[in-house]
Amino acid sequence: MAKVLIVDDEPAVLTFLKRLFEDAGHRTVGAPDGAAGLREFFGFQPDASVVDIMMPNIDGVELCRRIREVSYPPVVVLTALDRVDDKVRTLAAGADDYVTKPVSGRELLARVEACLRRSRWPTTTTGAHTSYSDSHLSIDFARREVYVDGERKDLTPIEYALLSLFVRRAGEALAAEYLLVQVWGREYDTLGLVKWHVSNLRKKLENRHGQPPPIATVRGYGYRYERQAERAAPVQAAAADD
Repeated sequence: MAKVLIVDDEPAVLTFLKRLFEDAGHRTVGAPDGAAGLREFFGFQPDASVVDIMMPNIDGVELCRRIREVSYPPVVVLTALDRVDDKVRTLAAGADDYVTKPVSGRELLARVEACLRRSRWPTTTTGAHTSYSDSHLSIDFARREVYVDGERKDLTPIEYALLSLFVRRAGEALAAEYLLVQVWGREYDTLGLVKWHVSNLRKKLENRHGQPPPIATVRGYGYRYERQAERAAPVQAAAADD
């Protein structure tokens, strides 16, 4: 059972979503706009949030941004807007997933529960080493702490999962489809999620010297993490083997 905050200005949609998640065994709190949603977020402290974009007072993108300023529980945006620009700015604000209406209740429930599973992934496995470092990046897997040139970086659960996968297989070209399945799950088929979240991760991995981030694009295929070889240490992975 998880606590799920639902924010939507359409009363019928709000009622339907509350019933959907409660029938699946979760506790819910609803809010009719972004301002009320933010108040409920601090009071209810949800494990996940489902948020509409077009709302009065505070829209869903701004609500997601304010949530990300203080916490990292999954946020799934549910909206009728289907433009690429809307998706990009929403995911850049920290949303974990972007679902367009109409969508079946089963699919939405599956997507939110997939986000919940990722947020609860253990940071280590039995007998696994708990750190990674090269001349640019350091990760303490046990503490879920990431440092770029000694500066602490706050990552969302998805950004952390992507980075963990990249450094475990540093130097390898990883297909976008592979990243989608490994990080989001087999029920996802939107490769744009990989592109948008890798873009956000790259921005957080930029260093102070103007050098490009260590995640390189493999044109027409996917991405590759390029270790800074001059002082690179071997990967010590915290996650389970593929």
